[in-house]
Amino acid sequence: MAQQDVDGSVARSSGMRIGEVAAHLGVRTSALRVWESAGLLTPRRAPGTGYRTFSSADVRDARMINMLRQGRYPMSQIRPILDGPAQDGQQRGASRRHHARRRRS
Repeated sequence: MAQQDVDGSVARSSGMRIGEVAAHLGVRTSALRVWESAGLLTPRRAPGTGYRTFSSADVRDARMINMLRQGRYPMSQIRPILDGPAQDGQQRGASRRHHARRRRS
């Protein structure tokens, strides 16, 4: 059964599979696999089947990655943005600092 989180993401309590996440975000499953292989996403693997299971946090990160990629951010600059809020707890501050650095380069 799907639930809608506070941030608007939709995830079942058991998680979403890759096709469901791709459809929800309007991206191809191959994009999610590329982001995973680049270390930007780390969905759990279901025991026995090995299917990817995306938590609501994984879906949130995938949404952020998708928005940044649409803004032509290189993959190497996305990881620090995703990690920033977890390190200092201030997402807006991390985003502003990153954008300021990006404008200077």
